[in-house]
Amino acid sequence: MANIYYEDRWDLSENFLVSENVNNAFPPHFHRNLELHYVRSGMMEACIDGTSIEYHENEIVFVPSYYAHSFSTPESSDVIIIIIPEELMSDFSETFKTQTLPCKLSDREYNKLILHQLETMLANRSICSKLINKGYVYIILGMLIKHYELIGIKPRSETSLAIKLLSYIDNHLTENLSLEVLAEKFNYNKYYISKLFHSYVGSNFKTYINSIRLQHAINLYSRGALKNIGEIAFNSGFNSIASFYRCFKNQFNQNPKTFFLSNNENNMDYNRYIYPVEETPT
Repeated sequence: MANIYYEDRWDLSENFLVSENVNNAFPPHFHRNLELHYVRSGMMEACIDGTSIEYHENEIVFVPSYYAHSFSTPESSDVIIIIIPEELMSDFSETFKTQTLPCKLSDREYNKLILHQLETMLANRSICSKLINKGYVYIILGMLIKHYELIGIKPRSETSLAIKLLSYIDNHLTENLSLEVLAEKFNYNKYYISKLFHSYVGSNFKTYINSIRLQHAINLYSRGALKNIGEIAFNSGFNSIASFYRCFKNQFNQNPKTFFLSNNENNMDYNRYIYPVEETPT
């Protein structure tokens, strides 16, 4: 099973995203906010809630809340992406708790009406206020709901707990974290939490903790908040420099000093280094 990353930066943010993406690709992840991709040209593949789907020109990808999803482009694709925070779709929130649009919206002629709205948003995004963005969201969701039949969603009683667990980890990343700590905090058996955690994240607890701590370390360095390797390690939740080096080399196949130096010289994007890698047995 592929690792699934809880991309909470969208759930914790009120920001609305509209962007263009060429050759769209993104590893498995999930979040509460709704996500929509419009394929302007080419073809891309998506895996949504375990189902693989192909999307072609003028088809729309609709990703419901908390559905794990990933994207890839075998050859080429040109896509417009919007990610909608909950506060911009308040009148639709109750509807989307029990119903959803299909993940593939394939009426290409009708979808072109949606494309017009998306391209207008793109052209004016530098001057759009929150209220204007909300207006566009209501138009787009209203048009889609009017044309496409809503379908029921399978209740996911465990989703809420999984999100609470992951949010707690993100908010207490530098503290002592263990299955026992989470079990006591949320009043669940640690073995149940371990099983639930693996089913949502696709890796074991220790691997995920180390991975997001490494992500935090890279973010600290890339923002210029800290440059000393020891300070970065301890401010990312590692209890020793040795454990930081060991985890770093396991995930990136080089020590942190070499990694940062190499990425600085090549002006590489640190944001792509955020997904868990299973540790190899020692």
